[in-house]
Amino acid sequence: MSARFAFIAIALACAPQARAQTPQASAPPTSPGMGLGGVAAQPAPSTPVYTNDPERWRPVAYSDLTFPTGEAQSYASIWQDRLDESNGKPARLAAGQTPDPRMSLAVGNRGASEWHFSINFQTKLVAVTVLNTPNVCTDEYPSPSLGTKIKVCPMRLATFEGGTYNIVDGAACFLEKQPNAPVEDSTATVTYAAYDIATRAIKLRYTVAHTEIAQCAQSIPLHPQGK
Repeated sequence: MSARFAFIAIALACAPQARAQTPQASAPPTSPGMGLGGVAAQPAPSTPVYTNDPERWRPVAYSDLTFPTGEAQSYASIWQDRLDESNGKPARLAAGQTPDPRMSLAVGNRGASEWHFSINFQTKLVAVTVLNTPNVCTDEYPSPSLGTKIKVCPMRLATFEGGTYNIVDGAACFLEKQPNAPVEDSTATVTYAAYDIATRAIKLRYTVAHTEIAQCAQSIPLHPQGK
């Protein structure tokens, strides 16, 4: 495993976000190391942390990738090629749209963010991450709320196991709140993920303004194509 992806695996294993684990799953053993830019990565805790109900729906976690630090730096590494691609294109503006200050940056990743959901097993780490930038998302679904865009963006399933890593590309929805979005309660517009033990897959569901977005629901197998 390269130093780049070793850092990703260590950082993700130590990340505090919600993890859906089987009763036998635990954080993989790791050791301290130096990652991107000489940032020291801390070892994962030696005591396993179990989730009693791995199939319970949980909100995903978000990272701002404009100037990624800490955990966000790990997810930016997974997406570095697509971030470079997006940064190399001019920002697109709709007619009459006011430029977002984040879109005129000479450095950093313009308008970039991601959401992620990870699972720690005893011998491997699996993470689903979806990237949102002005230039990489390919489609948009009708939204029940003017305050939220439903975009179709690149998705990656990253698996780190036994000193090796594997990344599978796909697509998934990203709910993008608009600057002047109306105030909602915390359960109105949410992306949820859960781990299905029987099918060994990560399930996704989305709600916007308390409305289920059926076309975005999907199941992502941890072992695609029978691997």
